[in-house]
Amino acid sequence: MTRTWKETALEFLGTEVDQVLLSSARILSVLRRRVDNPAKRDRLRHWMSFYLEKSYPEQPARFFSLPKSPPPDVRVEEERPFCDGRFRILSFPSRYKVRNPEVEARFERFRENRAVYLAHWSHGDPGRNTLVCCHGYSLGDPWQAQRMFRVARLYNLGMDVALFVTPFHWKRASTPALRFAPPFPFLDPVFGLEGFGQAVHDLASCFLYLSQSGASRIGLVGASLGGYLAALFVSVTALADMVCLIVPLVSFHGLRLPMPFHPVKSADKRFQEEVSKIWKIHSPLSHKNNLPPERCLIIAARGDRLCPFEDVQKLYLHWGKPEHTFLSGGHVFFFPRHARGKAWYQFLKRHRFAPNVASAGPCAT
Repeated sequence: MTRTWKETALEFLGTEVDQVLLSSARILSVLRRRVDNPAKRDRLRHWMSFYLEKSYPEQPARFFSLPKSPPPDVRVEEERPFCDGRFRILSFPSRYKVRNPEVEARFERFRENRAVYLAHWSHGDPGRNTLVCCHGYSLGDPWQAQRMFRVARLYNLGMDVALFVTPFHWKRASTPALRFAPPFPFLDPVFGLEGFGQAVHDLASCFLYLSQSGASRIGLVGASLGGYLAALFVSVTALADMVCLIVPLVSFHGLRLPMPFHPVKSADKRFQEEVSKIWKIHSPLSHKNNLPPERCLIIAARGDRLCPFEDVQKLYLHWGKPEHTFLSGGHVFFFPRHARGKAWYQFLKRHRFAPNVASAGPCAT
């Protein structure tokens, strides 16, 4: 397909913005002096052997555990009016158990991460469809999410909206500095794996709570890292009614971020293979999607360098060519600007998830 000079220029602009962000991340990594030394690599290799010996890479679904009834005992941390309903921040203790006993103490020393947080924008009556949002890396603040996911507009369409706070983000971070640069999921492959295990478990607990609270159908939308989690979640659970991925991360292998212990940068071929096997356990490409293609939407940008478009194409094929909108530009700047929202709201309308698509609603957007 022949593209116009304008389309080419816009895609170049979007890609260059992504490249600036990547360069900034590399500089920050150097300033932090994260060193991939032999002692750390040997310790990591020892930890990884636990998962490899249990054959989790060959049977990745076995790694993930789901909560059992009853739903979690939820505490209201904050509450105030929102439009004609209520906004609440809810919390409950995480019931996730670290798989590897040798890394449990290391994982659990982040005490703040033991609490799960769910922000909930609710009309206040039962039987509403509910949309759960999964945010991107370091973006777990509900007020950020309220703007990014356009919560007021979704609320106006008749849905309740919730934000799941990913492990080690926002109030789940131990320090203000770690809110800006959470250790999950890039600290090392084992920490990332257990983090995704916890994320799936905690998110499933949120689904149990929302169902008990009267939610009708529950959908899932994730952006960037949140897209990765959403894709993984619908692959290892059957809880979501539909899913939308927006500029999603799909594979750790293709990431150009400066991660410690990146196997491509190691001369040890065996170590490369071991890290790749750990990443395989939580990759959406390693699992079968439990949703049919017609209940999935993928929105991505062809020039994306933070979450490479080549990996999105692999997931698109792996999922049986679901509905999709592929834009020009990059991860942050994409074109045409209105196309992403148009595809998303039409998807909600077709699946009768948003009952009031034509309504302006009571809430200013």
